[in-house]
Amino acid sequence: MMFDVLVKNAHIIDGSGKPGFTGDIGVRDGRIKAVAPRVDGRAGLTIRLQGEIAAPGFLDIHRHADAAVFKPGFGKAELRQGITTIVNGNCGMSIAPLPVARQAEILPFLAPVTGSLPENIRFETFSEYTALLKSRPLPLNIAMLVGSGTMRAAAAGYSAETLKPGDVKNIHAFLEDALSAGALGVSAGLSYLPDLRYNAASLAGALAPLSGKDAAGPPLVCHVRGEGDLLYPSVAEAIEAARLLRAPLRISHFKCIGRKNWGAGLEKAIALIERNREEGMRIDCDAYPWTAGSTQMLCLLPPSFLAGGIGEILRRLRNPEERTRCRKILREPGRDFENIVLGAGWEAIYVTGLESEQNRPLIGKSITEIAALRGSDPLDGAFDLLVEEQGNVTMVDYITCQEDIDRIIRLPYTSIISDSLYAGAGLPHPRNTANIAMVFHELVCRRGVLSPEEAVHKLSGLPAEAMGLTGKGLLRPGFDADIVIFRPENISAPADYVAPNRFTAGFDYVFIAGRLALEKDNLTGAAAGTYTGL
Repeated sequence: MMFDVLVKNAHIIDGSGKPGFTGDIGVRDGRIKAVAPRVDGRAGLTIRLQGEIAAPGFLDIHRHADAAVFKPGFGKAELRQGITTIVNGNCGMSIAPLPVARQAEILPFLAPVTGSLPENIRFETFSEYTALLKSRPLPLNIAMLVGSGTMRAAAAGYSAETLKPGDVKNIHAFLEDALSAGALGVSAGLSYLPDLRYNAASLAGALAPLSGKDAAGPPLVCHVRGEGDLLYPSVAEAIEAARLLRAPLRISHFKCIGRKNWGAGLEKAIALIERNREEGMRIDCDAYPWTAGSTQMLCLLPPSFLAGGIGEILRRLRNPEERTRCRKILREPGRDFENIVLGAGWEAIYVTGLESEQNRPLIGKSITEIAALRGSDPLDGAFDLLVEEQGNVTMVDYITCQEDIDRIIRLPYTSIISDSLYAGAGLPHPRNTANIAMVFHELVCRRGVLSPEEAVHKLSGLPAEAMGLTGKGLLRPGFDADIVIFRPENISAPADYVAPNRFTAGFDYVFIAGRLALEKDNLTGAAAGTYTGL
């Protein structure tokens, strides 16, 4: 038989979680044609290995590269760590839909997460956005969720406390357009504006076009309202919304924050998830293997400070009386929001993304350090910075413990993700460039939290199944020929919180649709990726 690519003598880990075996892989016309202990034939490219792992290309189903896909250099960080498919549009914050009348409101709000949109890129609907993806050469495969927060903002803006019937009708139209354009599901960010105004019932009502699908239908992918003091009721709220929708549920970046909540708080939430799974509900989660998270600094504010959109937020932050009110709120555990300041402490919150030149020297410093430099207290230091940057500040916060992270990642229904942000200026979280390296260097090789087969499964077969990405995630005949070849012990992670932009090294080969995208850490420039929808 004639193949385009023939891989010989690999240690094949097929993505299913089953033990690996020594064998060969034959590829033709972008798909896997044969996987067996021995595959004979001729090939345009034959790669003879000495026991290196051959695995499915990795899927990162929680990234925020919605705008970055249109920028030069996109794909380098992903391909250098063996990622061949990503899912954007998470946490309720997809960049589409984007009606002209709301662009000036939506884009600045998304900028700390997705980065800015290039000026030459124009679209309004989700289907127009995906048409742009289809029309461009892509370095890797892109799939999308549609964000409930963006749909609500597109219909009613960020200031609307309640939705009018016409707003709900428009949200339904946005969602139907997205599903028809291949959106894998709907993401919600219940700790962010404007999603934080929903409860389980009103969220289900707004997302009604998702309702009534079968158990394998598009999921509700939920960044829950609170991840520390409020973790248990927040998970319960997400479960209730998914039940009302009769939709599968995925809990985004599952974790338990705040020192006093570590351990017991997580176990209670896991018990709730598993009780509902045993009752037949389809629930899974994803998690990143880092003890620090990253998001927009507006998340530090209580909901009452977020009302009215960015203009009203900045007005409150400038008002001394409002600051005094907020200071009192942040001294107590939040009842309707997760008080990250109380759970982590100002000293554990670091500024990583700023736009203005005069504030760039503050990047990489904690709020405590910034306050000391400015001769203010931490709250005033943080609020002054938000005002100066028009709310566009990204932070890294040290909020979880390693034992909890390990516990979550070992769960059989947890996929490993990065939750990478693409804010642009500043220091990104090192998970952007080194997430896969962290998995193999730390979890597999150094600490043995996962076996190689478990790690590959959580990066390929499991997330592909959870997101309905048929044809991906397994080394099986008929599946897409997205393949990575490597030795775990050779994967290095030079990126850290001080120098996060260093690329992962150590992957021998990365194939997308049977085309060589990376060889020995060198990108080939192949653009074999596609927009991948349902």
